[in-house]
Amino acid sequence: MNKFFYFYNSLCTGSNTPTAFSFDPYILAIKDMLVSELQQIVYYIEKLKNLNIDMSEYRDKVIDFIAILIVNLDFRKESFFIIVEDLYNNKKKLEDMYIEACNKSGIEPGLLVMDKINLNSKESIIKALNKPKKDELTNNINKDNKILYDLMINIVLNACNCLIELKNFGIDFIDAKEEVLCLLNTPNEQSENDENLKEKIISFAACNYKIVKMLNSTIVNKFGPVEETMVNLSAKKGKAILVSGNSFLDLEKILIAAQDTDINVYTHNEMLSAHEYKNLKTYKNLAGHYQVAYSNFSLEFAQFPGPIYISQNSVPKIDVIRGQIYTSARYPSYGIAKVENDDFTPIIQYALKSKGFKEESSFNTVRIGYYGELIQDKIMEISNMINLHEIKHIFIIGLIDMFNIKNEYIFKFIKECPSDCYIISFGYDSIRENFWHVNSYYDFSILYDIVEKLQEKVDDFENNVSIFLSECTPSTISHIFNLIHLKLKKIFLGQCCPNMINPLIIEGMSKLFGIESLESPKKDILKAIKEEEG
Repeated sequence: MNKFFYFYNSLCTGSNTPTAFSFDPYILAIKDMLVSELQQIVYYIEKLKNLNIDMSEYRDKVIDFIAILIVNLDFRKESFFIIVEDLYNNKKKLEDMYIEACNKSGIEPGLLVMDKINLNSKESIIKALNKPKKDELTNNINKDNKILYDLMINIVLNACNCLIELKNFGIDFIDAKEEVLCLLNTPNEQSENDENLKEKIISFAACNYKIVKMLNSTIVNKFGPVEETMVNLSAKKGKAILVSGNSFLDLEKILIAAQDTDINVYTHNEMLSAHEYKNLKTYKNLAGHYQVAYSNFSLEFAQFPGPIYISQNSVPKIDVIRGQIYTSARYPSYGIAKVENDDFTPIIQYALKSKGFKEESSFNTVRIGYYGELIQDKIMEISNMINLHEIKHIFIIGLIDMFNIKNEYIFKFIKECPSDCYIISFGYDSIRENFWHVNSYYDFSILYDIVEKLQEKVDDFENNVSIFLSECTPSTISHIFNLIHLKLKKIFLGQCCPNMINPLIIEGMSKLFGIESLESPKKDILKAIKEEEG
């Protein structure tokens, strides 16, 4: 697999290749403003619910808006003004509804006083963005509370992304939506302290895990079962469409739209996992997986000889738009064309006009999908070994092998790991004893299944099992809290590019939740097993 994902990011892994990241304070200010408006909306929703007024319509609006924040915030200016004005108008409407309801009930309304500027025009929005924020959600709180606040927002964003996808499958997880709003309303409660916010985040992790598990089971019911599959990484001669992101529903829609043409459809990034599912594999125009590098999306998109579709609510890791790119997201990022009402005709037409692949290219294949009885048997085998003291620790490494051939960490880890320890690896194989390679490079559902089974079978699970997360994506923090919910205490996180996760958040997670940062294989191994030896 290391020959497949060969891209090497200098800032993350320390190569000599120069890589630069830029942070636009304007974009950060936009996000802060959107979150602030959403939290004020949630405040009035909760107040009106307490007055026995049905808020289901506005609850769903909030979930939809939150999901927007997880995608690229490089909005067209026109889209941004529409978003902020829409949020502001909804907030004002709810505020008026709340005042009216309180007056009818003879109650003194408890209004939020947060906006110094009415966001009802482009001029006032621009003025608000240029105004230094000095409210209680930013500067007037301590560092730990700010980190907890940022963690809370991150988890909420990812939860809402999954809830939107569930809704696309026709499932409305109302209880989870209510918990999202309750957590998002936390900063509006003036009595909250660090410890209470921390407890609420841990508590919400249980809800977040239910959301993820429900989405995983829904995907299996629709597209499953999962099967072991050899995925072709080569290109076929002919016209082509590339589908990136994580919505298998979107992929299927494009496969259906293109099935009466000679267009081949290729998956990209997290869509690799689509090839695991039996029902998706029945589409003859699903040609394979196109990906030359793990992180360099701009280069891949520039090289692909056809249109590219990014599924809704996915996060395109691209700084420069190259090629013809489409999405069905409500507010497309700058330079991306919008697909309306699932009409993929423009994509099909563009693919037919594009040059496509001029010849066959033979690159490689990758095996994915590792499920069913084999997992159950392997977990029983490993659990018996550690319970009988034949091995003393279980290391889980994954998911994607970010420690590629130019980074020696994974090789040193396998070499220096004691022979009486067991390694479960997601993304890299080895011939060493006490080693199990699971063919899952993006699919966290298999990891969760394995961790759940280990928790059931391993006597001293909390001390004897540790996990090393080598991948940093916008979903990584959400996955970490899911693992904390599963009672994994020894969690190690590799270096994260600052354009993916703020380094201050990583530092805060270490202090507040005991998440370790990778240093060197020898030191990390000793940290993981020291409690047993102590």
